[in-house]
Amino acid sequence: ESGRMMTGALCLCTIAGLLLTSYRGSDMKIVRHDTAAGTVSLDADGPAPCLKDGELLIKVEAAGVNRLDLLQVLGRYPPPPGDSEVLGVEVSGVVASLTATAEKESGLKTGDRVMALVGGGGYAEYCAAPYQTTMMVPTNLTSVQAAAIPEVFLTAFQALVFNAKMKDGETLLIHAGASGVGMAAIQLARKLFKNIKVIVTSSSAEKLSKCQALGADVFINYKTDDFSEKVLTATHNKGADVILDFVGAPYWEKHVQCVATDGRIVLLGLLGGAVTEGPLNLAPLLKKRVSLVCSTLRSRSLQYKETLTTEFSKSCLALFAEGRLEANVDSSFHFKKVATAHDRMRSNQNSGKIILTW
Repeated sequence: ESGRMMTGALCLCTIAGLLLTSYRGSDMKIVRHDTAAGTVSLDADGPAPCLKDGELLIKVEAAGVNRLDLLQVLGRYPPPPGDSEVLGVEVSGVVASLTATAEKESGLKTGDRVMALVGGGGYAEYCAAPYQTTMMVPTNLTSVQAAAIPEVFLTAFQALVFNAKMKDGETLLIHAGASGVGMAAIQLARKLFKNIKVIVTSSSAEKLSKCQALGADVFINYKTDDFSEKVLTATHNKGADVILDFVGAPYWEKHVQCVATDGRIVLLGLLGGAVTEGPLNLAPLLKKRVSLVCSTLRSRSLQYKETLTTEFSKSCLALFAEGRLEANVDSSFHFKKVATAHDRMRSNQNSGKIILTW
């Protein structure tokens, strides 16, 4: 049986290679990263993807840049076992080929414009994607806009709907409001729930103004203001029902102060560190009946990602087509300028998504 499985894998690789030959040969351009040096660069001689059963081959037109890419370069966020070591977890482009299972189950066909969430491999001319996490691109969106959707909107949708189980009439605190996930969360909260109050934090008046344009109600510059005090003032001392946190340890005490009774803190990142200062007092959490939900996306099972993608597609893709949701693109760079794109994100210059294109 293992021999038959290996033969099948080799056949799929050969098919992918033949298809790539019709475009530019069995090799393709990819972005390589050097963990020891912490660098990224474009390479014209990368291997073609090896399609697994249920996958399709996407001719990549654009790929989103995410902080996990920067962490992976440093060796701190490896891809899940079995996924490509090449950077990039969200792409848009055109279907170049499909395995029989992908074609049967997805209804997609060669030439369709798609966007996809992948475990890795997005920083390349061609990318293998599971049909379960591949979506049709709304006809009014460009490839650059489409590449700004999968990772951040699925993360935000997961946080609000799956993790926080947000309800109408609640107050939402979003940190890093001008980030890709932050901007997605502002819009989703406005479109999916009624009578929501959205509070955002960011580092500048310019970034906060962009959050306001998307529908945020209260704007806090975390560099000059104590966000916990501002949240309590804005909620008449009730606190935020849901907090989306990318920072971690440095914000823990302030979150305990400003989270509402029966509130939910959704931890999505640890940009500020993982270890709190001093002893951790659990009494306030018990008194308020607070839930701490820790969530990631890349390491989730394919079945989970399929459910998430399906629910998001049902609820939100039509909103993009109608112009009621928008992909927030900060800037785009050719793949040969990938290092510049990473520098822009690393220095927190962006408001919204940074996109790489061919």
